[in-house]
Amino acid sequence: MKEVKNITVLGAGAMGGQIAALAAEAGYKVTVRDIKQEFLDKGRKLMSDAWDKRVKRGEFTAEKKEELLGRLSFIVDVKEAVKDADLVIEAVPEIMDLKKAVAKEVSEVARDDMVFATNTSSLSIAEIAKAAKHPERVVGTHYFNPPSFMPLLEIVHGKVTSEDAIQVAETAAKAMRRTVIHVIDVPGFVANRIFCVMSNESDWAIAHNEAKTALEVDSALKFKLGLPMGLLELEDTLTNGVIDVEYHVMEYFAETLDKSYRPAPLLESLYKAKNYGKKTGKGYYDWTDGKTNEIPMNAGANFDPICVLACGVNESAKLLEIKATTRDEIDIAVQLGLNFPRGILRMADSEGIDNIVNELNRLYTTYKDERYKPSSVLTKMVAEGKLGRKTGEGFYSYGFGKFEFVKLTANKETKVARLVLNRPSRANSLNLDFVAEINKALDEVENDNNVRCIVISGAGSNFCGGADVSAFAQGKADSVLKFSDYGQTLYTRMEVYPKPIIAAINGAAIGGGLELALACDIRIMSKKAQLRFPELTLGLIPGWGGTQRAIRLIGGTRAKEMVLLADAVTPEKAVEWGLVNFIAEPDKFEAMVDEISKKLANGAPLAQKMAKALLYYGAQGDQRTGAFIETEAAASLSLTKDLNEGITSLFSRRAPKFKGQ
Repeated sequence: MKEVKNITVLGAGAMGGQIAALAAEAGYKVTVRDIKQEFLDKGRKLMSDAWDKRVKRGEFTAEKKEELLGRLSFIVDVKEAVKDADLVIEAVPEIMDLKKAVAKEVSEVARDDMVFATNTSSLSIAEIAKAAKHPERVVGTHYFNPPSFMPLLEIVHGKVTSEDAIQVAETAAKAMRRTVIHVIDVPGFVANRIFCVMSNESDWAIAHNEAKTALEVDSALKFKLGLPMGLLELEDTLTNGVIDVEYHVMEYFAETLDKSYRPAPLLESLYKAKNYGKKTGKGYYDWTDGKTNEIPMNAGANFDPICVLACGVNESAKLLEIKATTRDEIDIAVQLGLNFPRGILRMADSEGIDNIVNELNRLYTTYKDERYKPSSVLTKMVAEGKLGRKTGEGFYSYGFGKFEFVKLTANKETKVARLVLNRPSRANSLNLDFVAEINKALDEVENDNNVRCIVISGAGSNFCGGADVSAFAQGKADSVLKFSDYGQTLYTRMEVYPKPIIAAINGAAIGGGLELALACDIRIMSKKAQLRFPELTLGLIPGWGGTQRAIRLIGGTRAKEMVLLADAVTPEKAVEWGLVNFIAEPDKFEAMVDEISKKLANGAPLAQKMAKALLYYGAQGDQRTGAFIETEAAASLSLTKDLNEGITSLFSRRAPKFKGQ
């Protein structure tokens, strides 16, 4: 593979400018080319202003900024711009004829060994490559917008793209801190294939009368599936509206995949009326007069989003069926490119592959559209009994040592196991599968004689951000009862677990995360962390034993202060009150955790086991009764308007307006 030293970026707009900035930060000599000097001047100013903001935030120095600007050249003449380029990254508008013209023009004046990377979200790489002098040196690079914040890069292999071109593109991308996935040249690639199909299916759900409104669909997707936004809401707001883009993409899918991928009825009517979303004032929602169109949590209580999820899973399986990409790359794409809370194939495993296939069969039988036919990948999994978590294997294996949300390691020398809560993109918030995995991890080390102590900590900057709110979006008290019971059972188990457990509170421990820490035997808190019960600000109460353990640890007065005021508790106050045992400066935190965990691991195991049991059962009295009452109370609150208002306001980033209903 040739070494890359010089990169040329074609296009000085928002996308091209940010790509050029990333390349400069990676140490490359970068030339930016556009058709007019005024476009180049504007692009240079945008880059300079962005770096000024980072200097103000202390991310690097003013001298570093000047060094980065020194790596940049801005040129109008295309021949001059590409003459020394090892890699050319094209970032011109998403128009096939324009991209082909650029590929032709550049390849005729550049070096023969230049690699041409076309930045496209959906256009055929093979078609663009036809215009180039050396089509084997054309590769697709789909940067996600804005690239300064979105780390995902899809590298798209055209039919004749050489391995050398792919390696050049990947090496440069990784130097630019991109998370790379690979996909062959298929319609929509990975992320947009899944996103566009699921968005279109959200629209079809209304056309099929499975849901009544966009609001109902979006609420279920947001609060039940845990997506960051409803997909129709996203169509309206992404870059101020992409309904026109979605319409053209679905037309393209209908031409290249199957006619059943045609634009859904409401999408078509919005496109023809030129209602493209926020940018035109209307889309799936009315945005005129400053409307915000808040999505209430309970609006989707009667809509089951499995029809949308199943179609996304089916498209993912179809990509696997033709070996377009891999399982892991699909899940990385939806998490980093679409901001899904977890991989879509992980979601399928939790839902049950048989349930996904049953839903697809129902849709196909009812509506007769080919797109609903289950992929052979899915039907084969069902035939082999690989149904997901419930059978121990689906797209992923869930056997011994296999986790999605937990990292478990054991040091035989120190006899200390480390259980890391590993969902940093969601502040390590706990859903049912996460709680089950903590239980499973405790199972795996309980009878391991090489483990005498367990340390629980959080990945990233948080210890644990509490419970996932999706259980409350079901509109059913039994869903909340089940969710509460899962947590209550785990935390009670931890209190009587035969080995000492340390909560290494490395960051914020909020709500259910604080309740997890309170169920541990020893709590060590970093001075950069905080503790908080925020539930009452959402119209909830602590539902995993928080009220019961807090009052026994710190007394009624302080417990009421924590729960009713819902204010954060500082490390200094936490140790004074007895909520934690020790606090430490961040740079000394791990050393303290190691010291105390080793001391516990060197203790007498049988005596520790008995002491824990005696301390728990001797002091409890009616704690389990209190915990049961707490669970019932939490379930009863799940149907209140106040809870809906609390969680809706949280996601809408505004203060709640409770009415006592």
